[in-house]
Amino acid sequence: MELDRELIVRARRGEAAAQEELVSRLAPLVFRLASRFYRSREDVEDAAQEAFSRFFLKIEQIRPDDNVSGWISRVTVNVCYDRLRKLRRERSAMEEFRAEPRARPAPWSDAYDDVRAAVDNLDARLRVPLLLKEIEGLSVKEVAAMMGLSQSNVKIRLYRARKKLAVALESRQPPALRGDVTEGTES
Repeated sequence: MELDRELIVRARRGEAAAQEELVSRLAPLVFRLASRFYRSREDVEDAAQEAFSRFFLKIEQIRPDDNVSGWISRVTVNVCYDRLRKLRRERSAMEEFRAEPRARPAPWSDAYDDVRAAVDNLDARLRVPLLLKEIEGLSVKEVAAMMGLSQSNVKIRLYRARKKLAVALESRQPPALRGDVTEGTES
């Protein structure tokens, strides 16, 4: 996404019209990235709002020739990571006081729900590069730049994410489909 140099300069000076134009041009990217982390529209909107707030607080650090869409992508991913860490801490604290056992997923859930649940259960360090690569269609190089990682590290995370998904999805299949042989059956 090419943003003209003058628009960045005007936004850095605090011109509201230029800032609004930046938001309108960058919003689809920010919302798409945030929606990879969150299911509810409210969470996506909150993350996007926080990403834009951080973006405009640090806009003085952006040079007009910088890759602004890469910069806002990185800010958005960082915001989502921060919010997920906070949510994990809150859930952990709440579960300590929870009396009833966790509800189990329905055995009749379809394949999409199984895959979505398996992806949601991945650690964010593995889930994010997987979604950026497979869903957003970014290259390993682009994912590495966006996440501030080496390309090798991104490849390792992708490998681990895929391996964990395979294990999680295989454990959700009935034994007959997994190829498990139970005692007392003939092969």
